[in-house]
Amino acid sequence: MSFYTKHILPRIVDCGCGGRAFEEQRKRIVPKAQGVILDLGIGTGLNIPLYDADRVTKLIGLDPCQSSLNMAQKLADQSNIPVEFVQASGEDIPLADSCIDTVVLTYTLCTVQDVSAVLSEVRRVLRTDGEVLFCEHVMAPTSWVSRVQDIVQRPWASLLGGCQLTRRAATALRCAKFRVVADTDKLGGVPFPIAWQTTGHARPLKPGERPDRCPTGPDLQLSI
Repeated sequence: MSFYTKHILPRIVDCGCGGRAFEEQRKRIVPKAQGVILDLGIGTGLNIPLYDADRVTKLIGLDPCQSSLNMAQKLADQSNIPVEFVQASGEDIPLADSCIDTVVLTYTLCTVQDVSAVLSEVRRVLRTDGEVLFCEHVMAPTSWVSRVQDIVQRPWASLLGGCQLTRRAATALRCAKFRVVADTDKLGGVPFPIAWQTTGHARPLKPGERPDRCPTGPDLQLSI
């Protein structure tokens, strides 16, 4: 990792994602997490104060950036829930199969390199009756906004750790064989390229359960 990625970017993300509008989105899902929880892409730990201590058995915070985890540790020290940090990527989660009750994804899928690989790992570590809780910014349904997202994508990604503006979290989860319930809203008071947000929950499909329709094609990885 470069000096910028290791030391400057975590503070930019912490400041940006710590805004009130983003916090309200996280409040919609994080307190619902229960049992042994994997906060995938925990970053600087903004979710930690939002967990309901009465519902948490253990929180595992995973992130590839040690500088972010160091910042998250400060919030963990102020919390009354047991927290363990793991420095690793979402494409290769160093946890046993079927050991997690809840996976929390908050503004995570936009920055991972391989969405399909990450969600495959999520399915592997998640118990069959487990749940994924997510809030992500997504491709705008309005054509002119999505065109602007495409135009600003390259400089945006270079400044913000590879953040992708036009991924579709709910579609990605459905393609990874999850049953998804999601709402998409346009937030006010945030930069318009990331104003469109999807929030919801997903459960692994049971054997024999018919999956939702999933798009196919060579650009699927780019579109999700």
